[in-house]
Amino acid sequence: MDLWSVDLKNTVVFGVTPAAILADPARFGFLITRAAPDATCPGCPGRIVDIFQGNLNLGETKVRGVDVDARWRFPSTSIGAFTLTFNGTYIDKYEFQNVDGTWQSINGMVNPIVNGAGGVIPRWRHFLTIGWRRNAWDVSLMQQYQRGYADLPGTFEDPTDPTATLNHHVGDYTLYHLYTSYTGLYSKNLKLTFAIRNLFDTAPPYTNAGGQNYFQSGYDPGYADPRLRSFILTATYKFK
Repeated sequence: MDLWSVDLKNTVVFGVTPAAILADPARFGFLITRAAPDATCPGCPGRIVDIFQGNLNLGETKVRGVDVDARWRFPSTSIGAFTLTFNGTYIDKYEFQNVDGTWQSINGMVNPIVNGAGGVIPRWRHFLTIGWRRNAWDVSLMQQYQRGYADLPGTFEDPTDPTATLNHHVGDYTLYHLYTSYTGLYSKNLKLTFAIRNLFDTAPPYTNAGGQNYFQSGYDPGYADPRLRSFILTATYKFK
C-alpha cells in the first residue's frame, strides 16, 4: 500500500470572460480593441469592435490530496488464484485563483465556466478489482465509483442566492464491469476476451451543468459515461 500527500501550486491557464474584462479595464484593457473615437462625443472612447478571449496565464491552483494504491495476492487454491486491487484518490483541497486575486474552492462541486475553468472535482473516487485465474481462464469484476457533488443552480434560478445550490446534489456514480478471457483455444497464442461494461446498465446522474458547462444536456461528460451497457468481444493472437 502506497499513501502520499502533496500540495501543489500550478499556473491557471484560462480565457477571461468579456464581463470580467469590461469590469476591470485597467487590468484587461489590452484585450479590448476599440474603433476611433466619435467626433460627436468629445472625451468618449471609441466603440468596442473586438474583445480577445484567448487563454492567459493567470493565478494559481492549490491542490492537496491522498492517493491509495493497494494490491493483495491470496494463496492459490484448488479453485484458482484470487487477487484484489484498489486505487483511490481523496481530494482534501482544490482551490483556484480568480482573476481578481481571490481564491475559490471547487472541492466536491461543479465549477461554472465563468473563468474558462469548469469541471467536477469529486472528493473521493476509486477503482476496485477482484480477479480470479485458473488455468486458461482469467476473470475480473471491477467497481468504478465517484462520490456525488454539489450541483449548479438551474438556469432559471438566481445564482447569487447562497441557498440555490443547497437543493441540488448530483448523486454518487457507481459502475461495474466484467472481463473474462480464455487463452489456449486451438493455440496457446490465441486469447479470447469477452467483456460487459456497465454491467447493470446504470445511467449518468442528472446535473444542471449539462447544457451550461457543456453542449450535452442533462449529464456531465467529464464525470459520467453516457453509454449504457455495452458488450466487447476481442481476439488477440501472438505471432512467434
